[in-house]
Amino acid sequence: MEFLGEVIEWRGPAPYYFVPVPEEESAALREVALATSYGWGMLPIHARIGSAEWKTSLWPKDGRYLLPLKDAVRKPAGLDAGDEVEVRLTFEAAPPKQKRPAPKRTPLPTGSREPVTDDQLTIVPANEAAWEDLQAVFGAGGDTGRCWCQRFRMLPKESWASEGPEELAARLRDQTACGDREAPATTGLVAYLDGEPVGWCAVAPRAGHARLLRDYRVPWLGRDEDKTDPAVWAVTCFVTRPGYRRRGISRALARAAADHARDRGARAVEGYPDFVDGGSVGTPSMFTAAGFTEVSRPGRRRAVLRIDF
Repeated sequence: MEFLGEVIEWRGPAPYYFVPVPEEESAALREVALATSYGWGMLPIHARIGSAEWKTSLWPKDGRYLLPLKDAVRKPAGLDAGDEVEVRLTFEAAPPKQKRPAPKRTPLPTGSREPVTDDQLTIVPANEAAWEDLQAVFGAGGDTGRCWCQRFRMLPKESWASEGPEELAARLRDQTACGDREAPATTGLVAYLDGEPVGWCAVAPRAGHARLLRDYRVPWLGRDEDKTDPAVWAVTCFVTRPGYRRRGISRALARAAADHARDRGARAVEGYPDFVDGGSVGTPSMFTAAGFTEVSRPGRRRAVLRIDF
């Protein structure tokens, strides 16, 4: 299938570029997908623009498909939003369904349960960490292995189920730029203890969290805030690797997140902890220990804590 399309840009924590598939071609692809068991969901294809060819998945959105345009393709071709491109797509039928092997389980560490100090931890921006290290922190199961820290970044009509863990993991990898020390930006921090990756904290400009801005009331109730202000950052997620929990790793990451935001030019940084169980958003005590102050209490179990630099 070939068509002419226009490059569009979606602003997240970093710009994302897509080429919308025209309605007629999208309808044809949908028929093929339904006939080959993919359904109206992510559709794996081979894409070609000029001499560049790559494997990817089309994203369904508002009755059409979007072709993600990777920087590795876009930048060498000098493409930007508004440019017209000729696209060739090749669709591969789904292979026969096979039972997936159970994911390999890494034995849980059995060491000290003593609290760790900041001096014992090495905390680095995620782009300075290997992707394999971040995978080890998130693990193969549970909510973290389904969400991949995309809860507050989902586009309209997206969900864990519609996107799937492989796609969400790929997004996190792109957002963090793991392994690229020269990357201009990243979206979190990775903690190491004795060389082992043990924790993750998401910290990035608040305006880059599409779903936080669109669907969540906690940050905005009773406040007069400019949602588009890029100088206000947000700490939205903590993950501690099994076997290392309840040792103060998330508290250390909260402190490091505030320093990271300030060093990257933030005017303020916020967190949205849960009084009941903390979970991935953290507890109020974690944030107050890191120097955050409560500025809003929109409900019995949620609060907004903030540092103004």
